[in-house]
Amino acid sequence: MPLPILIIGAGLSGLTTARLLTNANIPVIVFEATTPSRTQGYAISLRDWGFTTLLDSLGSLPLSSLTKNVAPDRHIGGTGWIDLALLNNHTGELIVKPPPEPNPSILRANRNALRAWIADRGEEDLDIRYNHKLTSLSGTLGNLTAHFANGALYTGALLIAADGVHSTPRSLLLPSIIPDILPVLMYHGDLELSRSDFDTLIRPHAGDSNILAGVGDGFNTPLTICNITPTHVHLDWSYSRPSTGSSDPLFNPKITSEEAKVLPSALLEEIASRELAEPWSHFLNETAMKSHRVFNWLSRCVFVERGDVDLCMEKGVVFVGDSWHAMPIFGGEGGNHALVDGVELAGALLEEIEGGGGWADEGLARAIGVYYDGAWRRCQDAVRRSRQRFYQLHRPMSEWVEIKQKAEKRAQQQQ
Repeated sequence: MPLPILIIGAGLSGLTTARLLTNANIPVIVFEATTPSRTQGYAISLRDWGFTTLLDSLGSLPLSSLTKNVAPDRHIGGTGWIDLALLNNHTGELIVKPPPEPNPSILRANRNALRAWIADRGEEDLDIRYNHKLTSLSGTLGNLTAHFANGALYTGALLIAADGVHSTPRSLLLPSIIPDILPVLMYHGDLELSRSDFDTLIRPHAGDSNILAGVGDGFNTPLTICNITPTHVHLDWSYSRPSTGSSDPLFNPKITSEEAKVLPSALLEEIASRELAEPWSHFLNETAMKSHRVFNWLSRCVFVERGDVDLCMEKGVVFVGDSWHAMPIFGGEGGNHALVDGVELAGALLEEIEGGGGWADEGLARAIGVYYDGAWRRCQDAVRRSRQRFYQLHRPMSEWVEIKQKAEKRAQQQQ
């Protein structure tokens, strides 16, 4: 019996890798530092190249098998559709709205529902062990041991680091690599409202879209559906903009997790000065925001150099997802690359193991090398692109007006 593959982190990349390997009868154990999440969970954007790769790897499943289980509006027959429209959050006027797509290029998914769906895509249950916080590693590729805070020890042939931007395996093996905090601020609030209130306040503006995207003069205020049922809606809002510098009262790169939960008066004052239109003003105002669960997200980026990941490979560790290529939350593609990482790493390992290479150290090293060769440029470009996209989506209103005018001119010429 070969040693199992150990996976640290039960997020999208870890579960995708585990599910595909388990379906191929490869022994896998997934370790998660926390308890199982019982929250509604927020929604993320899945791009066609991300969800198509995932569906194909699971046996060419139809898109409907995904959307009916993970779309935020699945309980009312929705598919996670978004209209990709941008509205002026000061006037409520439409700035730009792409023509309808015959096949969706972006869909919304409830993140917790997506995790559960991936975990359930096989006959054999995944072996997920919660409350296992990694503390140290010993050994090398082919035979390494993971040590956990609860005293447990597990030996495996390979350890896959799928535990996000604050990856413990990365911190243990590459302590000099510290996530880069971008000079941008993002406040996030979530709330629940009745379905009737949602249909009255938001539906007239958003239609069937799962996002109502409002842009202002250098700031954004999207309203997004996390989960909707016939009776209730779990909704969240974001307020984001680039930092104005060291004196910015709303940007603190050293903020603690407890401080991040505090609703600052400077935020309330700044939002009041924006003079938002409905429906944004209904949720983004002092009285309403004090009743929401609000927290400050820091946007972190990480990209690990090839020489460093090769060094970790010799010690039996390979990275997937945000553990080696974290990108900003707003405008990033992190969830999609996490899925593709899981698919590509599992595919490389299975091709090597089933192709005759077996579990030999050199075979595992070859498979990891193939994975990094394929993922390297994709992920490197994505981190750079995500940084640029944040600023593109937070441009001055004068530029949005120009974009609107050009779109109107093109529409007139096509008539």
